[in-house]
Amino acid sequence: MRRKAFTMMELVFVIVIIGIIAKFGVEFLIKAYDGYIFSTVQNRLQSQSEIALEQIANRLQYRIKSSVIVRRIDNNAYRSLSDALDIPQERILEWVGYDIDGLRGTSTPLWSGLIDLDAAHTTARLNSPGTDTGAENTLISNLSGTASGINDSALFFVGANSYINGYGWGGVITDQNQTMHPIQSSVAANLFQANTGANDFAGQDIYEFYQLAWTAYALVYTGAAGTNDTPYIDSLDVGGTPAYLFGTNGTATLLATPIKNVTGATKNGDWTKTANNTYKVRVHNVDVTFIYDPATGSFDCDIATQGEICRRLRN
Repeated sequence: MRRKAFTMMELVFVIVIIGIIAKFGVEFLIKAYDGYIFSTVQNRLQSQSEIALEQIANRLQYRIKSSVIVRRIDNNAYRSLSDALDIPQERILEWVGYDIDGLRGTSTPLWSGLIDLDAAHTTARLNSPGTDTGAENTLISNLSGTASGINDSALFFVGANSYINGYGWGGVITDQNQTMHPIQSSVAANLFQANTGANDFAGQDIYEFYQLAWTAYALVYTGAAGTNDTPYIDSLDVGGTPAYLFGTNGTATLLATPIKNVTGATKNGDWTKTANNTYKVRVHNVDVTFIYDPATGSFDCDIATQGEICRRLRN
């Protein structure tokens, strides 16, 4: 009886083919996984950036345009945006936003934006037809978590002279001779009364159109400012025992949580300092050497020797 079986040569060919398929298959899976990780991180960062930019754009859209200032972070001095200087200390952008939520209202605006100049019968009260100060007070209280109300708001008259120091940037406004006019609720829903802490409207130029505001916004750049002599830090770590990236003995200088220097790093994410401003980090079980340039504040690695991971880190 004759039996059929694989010859040794056939088995060798099968083993070789399986090895080739396994080699390229594993590399394909690794690249696909790397691509997935990088695309996931990139998409998340892009999504977070878009949300932040959308929020900033929404706030800026409803700003009182002439109220925008830049402020120095070292001495709290400020100037109008048009007079801003390109200096490292001017890292705060601030503006007053008018109450778009109240203007939209539910079915009708809670404040109309109109002053009846003929009906301004007293120096302490202004008639605003179609305004409901009670409903506006409730809205402000709800939006501020009961921290504010109509008595914490002010009017900006459209067309009036605007003074950059009249928006309250330097402190509480104590009179009506400023750009913003502090108000409070009155005996009727359609009346604005001058805030008792800021006198009345006697002698003031009252304009027909106004915007009601009770909030101010700020964007603050918190990164380290460079200098002409030392534009970037000289070294990413300052030694110590044990040594930490961006800090010493657990005290971070640039990162909230320092990264520890692991001698003989074997886990992904571990880094090792190999020379001055030269570091090695383990990514996907591969050691990638990168160099920090203190003159430009940039990182670099050699694609020719480090391969695909280096290329992705650089790009």
